[in-house]
Amino acid sequence: MKAWLNSVCWNLAVALGFVEPPRLQPIPVRAERDKVAARRR
Repeated sequence: MKAWLNSVCWNLAVALGFVEPPRLQPIPVRAERDKVAARRR
């Protein structure tokens, strides 16, 4: 019950603009040129 209430309060705060929604950080993806450079070493 407490977890559900916490989730509802958090969603309400995000909806009203009190809290910024958490942003997922993008996962860095190595480019093709990095693979080629790694083979040359």
